[in-house]
Parts: sequence; C-alpha cells; structure tokens
Amino acid sequence: MVPNIDRRQISFPQLPYPAFRDDIPKTPHTWLKGKRAQDGAEGLWRIHDSLYDLTDFTSVHPGGEEWLRVTKGTDITEAFETHHLKGIAETLLPKYFIKEAKSPRNHPYTFKEDGFYKTLKVKAMVIINDIPKDLRRKSDSVTDGLLLALFVLSPICCWAWRQSFVLAAGLSVLNGFILSSVVTCAHNYFHRRDSWRMYLFNLAGGSFNDFRISHAMSHHLFTNTAQDVEYTILEPYLRFFPYKDKTIWNQMAAFYYPVIFAFALFVITIQEVVLSMMKHEGKYLSWRNLIAFTLPTWMYLTGGLSLTSTIAVWLLTLIPGSFFFLIFGLTAGHRSHINFLEGDIPRAENLDWGLHQLDTIVERIDYAGKHFKSLTRFGDHALHHLFPTLDHAELKYLYPILFEHCEKFESQLKTHTFYEALISMSKQLARKEPNNFRDI
Repeated sequence: MVPNIDRRQISFPQLPYPAFRDDIPKTPHTWLKGKRAQDGAEGLWRIHDSLYDLTDFTSVHPGGEEWLRVTKGTDITEAFETHHLKGIAETLLPKYFIKEAKSPRNHPYTFKEDGFYKTLKVKAMVIINDIPKDLRRKSDSVTDGLLLALFVLSPICCWAWRQSFVLAAGLSVLNGFILSSVVTCAHNYFHRRDSWRMYLFNLAGGSFNDFRISHAMSHHLFTNTAQDVEYTILEPYLRFFPYKDKTIWNQMAAFYYPVIFAFALFVITIQEVVLSMMKHEGKYLSWRNLIAFTLPTWMYLTGGLSLTSTIAVWLLTLIPGSFFFLIFGLTAGHRSHINFLEGDIPRAENLDWGLHQLDTIVERIDYAGKHFKSLTRFGDHALHHLFPTLDHAELKYLYPILFEHCEKFESQLKTHTFYEALISMSKQLARKEPNNFRDI
C-alpha cells in the first residue's frame, strides 16, 4: 500500500503520519520499512542531520551486527544518543561521514548539550563508574535460576494433572508466572550486546528479533508517539491513544483487556510461524523458531503424558504466562491516563528527549529499587528508559541524581503503585479527551 503523504500526526502535526502504520499485518519490520521511506537517510545511517556509511563498522560494532544491519536506511539519532554513554562512539563518527542530509529530521526530539538528557548523562557516568563491577551477575543468576525452575516445574505440572485438578491448575498458573518472569528477564539483555539470554524471550513463542525492534528501537526511542509500534500492534483490539473517534467498544476494553492479555502470546506464536513461512518483510524460518517448542518438547519427553495432553498442559502454562507478561509490561508506567500519548498536546513542538520520557512514564513506586521485581516485572522503568544499556541491577544507584536533576529542571518523576497503575490503565483505555502538557 502506498502511504498517504498528506496525513499528519496529531500531537506533532509538523511530522507525517508513519508510513505503512495501518497496513496488515502490523509488524516491526513494516515499521522499519516506513522509516526507510520517511527518514531521509538515503540508504545510509542518519544521525542528527548527517549521513554516515557504517557498512565497514557493522561487523565490529561492540553491540553486535544486528543493531546496524536492521537500521540501515533509517534515522538512528535517538538510539545513538541513548545507547552510548561513554562518548567513545562520537569520536568514531567522523571517519564514516558521507554528507549532510537533505531533509529535516522526522522526529521532534532535541539533544542539546545543556539540555535535560545530555547533562543527566554526564552526571550518570560519574555514578556508573563507581557502581560495583559484578552487579550484572545478580541478574544473570536470577535469570538462570528462573530458567532452571521453569524446566523443573513444567514436567511436574504434567504429573500433577494425573493426580489432582486443583493441584495441577495451581502449579500451571505458577509455571506460567515463572515463564513470564523468564521472558521478562530476557528483556534485560535486548538493549545491550548480543547474549544467549536474550533468546529466552522466544520460549513464550515470540521473536526476540522482532521484540528488539518493536521495544528497543521503537517503543524506547519514540515512546507513546505514533512511531511507537508497540501500540500499533495492539490495535484495533486495544486502542490506548486518546483519539476522539474511539468507539464505545474500544473504551469497553477497560474491562475486557484481561482476555486479550491471556491469549496474546498464543496469537503471537502462530503469527511468528506463519509470517516466517511467508517470508514477510524479510522474515524467514530458522533454528530460532524452534526455541518456542523446546518447553513443550521437554514436557512431552519427561512428563509422562500423551502428545495431545502435553500440548494442552503447555497451553495452560502459556495462557497465564501471557497474562502476567502483559499485565506487568503494560502497567510498567506508560499507559497511565495522566501520561502523554499520541493525541495529547506535547510540552513543545520540539522537546528534549529526556523530558519527553518523563511525560510518558508514571513509575510503580512499589517496585522501585527492588532488584528481583525490577528484573522480572519491568521495574525502575523511568531509569531503564533513560539508560537502556544498563543492567536492572545497576539502575537503583541513579535515583539520587535523577531526583536532583528533575528538581533542577523543574520537572517531576510521577509515581503510583501497581494497583493504581491497573486502574489508571483502564482509565486510559477509556480516555478520549487530550491531556495538555504545554504549560508544564
């Protein structure tokens, strides 16, 4: 489908509506296709208003080849600014410079040297240098322990279904909770250099490749805007943006969203296999697709049930796993009715990227600074967005400078509890009237 070049975003009318955003199926790769059509990168990599050819650097990129391979032909300014904290990357850029871009940037964010985000980065580096060097092992240990628990409990669930319905149902829900925790732990590794632990995301049927695009490259960088593909994929079943044409059925999602949460990963599993078989937008079947079936295979080999019964028990694990993954993920802070979302009035036509992040987040205060909850339930979310390449075990050390910085810039980190977040998410699903951030 040819994009409508005259359609504009609502919150940022100076910018065109994302190309192919409404095409079916809605996938991260379609979103990238749209960026290549609109970012003015001319088949190269755009950073601010300059174009670079990073082809020769791709194979030696410290974060892995995939980051550069999939973003070729797009504007990577936000990723460049937020994923490189030490200033080394800036010194390498001139070597790969080709020319200046012909068109203005297709995003509203600024990264001024004296602005909120850039000055916060300078302060953060002082703290990061003093953080204990072995903290990341804590996250590795939690992730590995939960993975072991998943593979121990899964065949026990199969055994339990031959003993007691109540026992089996309870263990299956617990197993689903552990599955969601393992998958969420995998998210901790998406934003950094390639690691085998990021493949754990595929245990629930999804694709870490796709989620890295939709989450790390889209949602994290263009949070709650029309370019945030995590909202695109949920539509039309869940319409979070406060558009005036939101129907009563859309608003009723404030009550029926748990049903969608419960079956989302099952639908994603099917879609991933089908689109890979169809080679949609460059996807293809590979050994990575088999990861989703390692758990049911293990259950069949060790659980003592027939193949049909094993599949049934696996699905009974996947359903609560899907529910827990989305209930924690979608209440992480962005879908509150007091946040900025596309359709609202932003604080400025062009705004500091870090201040925009604060406008889009309400932190769950009962998870803040608690490593296990943060790692397994998308906690410390504001700091995670501001410094995505840090491990979740490291984030709590940055709270003092964040609060100090917010005070200096007369801004605020909004907070609420998990249960308040649930209520606020329902209010957002029902909300049609725009919030006005212009006077903040």
